[in-house]
Amino acid sequence: MSFLHKCYFVSYLKHFFVQLAVHKKKDGPLKQKKDFLRLLYMPLNTVKPKKGSLLISEPTLKDSYFNRSVVLIVEHNNDGTVGFILNKQIDIELNGLVRDFDEIESTVFFGGPVNKDNLFFIHSLGKEIEGALPISKKLFWGGDFSMLKDILRKDKSNLSKVRFFIGYSGWDAGQLEMELDENSWVVKENVEDNILDILPKNLWKDTLRSMGSNVALLSFFPENPQLN
Repeated sequence: MSFLHKCYFVSYLKHFFVQLAVHKKKDGPLKQKKDFLRLLYMPLNTVKPKKGSLLISEPTLKDSYFNRSVVLIVEHNNDGTVGFILNKQIDIELNGLVRDFDEIESTVFFGGPVNKDNLFFIHSLGKEIEGALPISKKLFWGGDFSMLKDILRKDKSNLSKVRFFIGYSGWDAGQLEMELDENSWVVKENVEDNILDILPKNLWKDTLRSMGSNVALLSFFPENPQLN
């Protein structure tokens, strides 16, 4: 048994016996199979998603779009959820996508499988861009693209405050909650204001390791367990 599996096993046993003690104190000894099975279930965490949260995919998620992804939720309501994958950089430069923008060089990210023909952006320019929608105190998404172009032409250093995406990630009402029940995602409650400064290559592991010990263990899971 590998070190990682031993850590998981210890954490799992700890969770089970804590839940068993709570059940005995509240309802007495286990009497039905369904009660035993319920105690065996160990959720990755119990944080609810909201605007400004991060979704971190669990390491065995097979979806090609979301494998080892970190998604910033920019909208979450009764109609569903919208977010952008922060750590999937693609081999296309911004000036290869936008006309009359040749002088601006910036990397572009794959935001998700929805509406892949359109360009989106997250930024920390706030009310400098008309129509920008708040994500957190310092992060925004969207707004007047012409105003953004003018700002970047006047001062290219503002590029560090913007991230561009092709497509976005979307969930219908109740769909994300279903995936959370299946332990497909871990939720981190509040995004850091400097999230755009963190290297995409390290974002998945670093985010998991910044959370509780049970969740941090996921960051050590091999990308291809068959090779270990």
